[in-house]
Amino acid sequence: MGVSGPWALRVGLALGTLALLLQGLRGWLACKRYEFHPAEIAQLARHHAGLDHELAFSKIIMELRKKHPGHILPDEDLQWVFMNAGGWMGSMCLLHASLTEYVLLFGTAIDTGGHSGRYWADISDTVISGTFRQWKEGTTRSEIYYPGDTIVHQAGEATSVQWSAGTWMVEYGQGFIPSTLAFALADTLFSTQDFVTLFYTLHVYAKGLLLEANAFISTLRC
Repeated sequence: MGVSGPWALRVGLALGTLALLLQGLRGWLACKRYEFHPAEIAQLARHHAGLDHELAFSKIIMELRKKHPGHILPDEDLQWVFMNAGGWMGSMCLLHASLTEYVLLFGTAIDTGGHSGRYWADISDTVISGTFRQWKEGTTRSEIYYPGDTIVHQAGEATSVQWSAGTWMVEYGQGFIPSTLAFALADTLFSTQDFVTLFYTLHVYAKGLLLEANAFISTLRC
């Protein structure tokens, strides 16, 4: 009894502290000014949907650099990196990353599918080419999305996802982005053990964070 009392108190304090931290994080995310907006990214991607995906991506990158100078990684830092997560395999090219936002190009050259993941972030994808199928939790039917369609994955949701070969899309995430890394890297760590890909992923994310830190410091100097 004498031991369980202090232990229970420590657990209670830890849970209370965690709850306060989470509440503070939610408040910060709700009040924060974001560089991008989901509708902006979706509209831009929709404008180029149906084009050859490589041509569409080059145009999207060019327009994002015009609208958000200093927030899109330079060409020398753009890299297509494999992603293994939830049983599916794709490739992503990160354009922008911070603690609360990211913009990336994503797709697959083969048929693939699996679990979407469940995040502390809202994620939207706009299809450029191919087809994307989504089966939402709690339903018995799936939906198919085509070029120009935007799929919104709300924070806390989980779905089954499937891409046809040649499906490419533009993705925007807003929320606590580091929370998405556990799912994004789990298969790499515990299944494929492709530590080269792990390094590439963390390296390009670090470059994105550094770019945003430099942009933030520049605003303080003005």
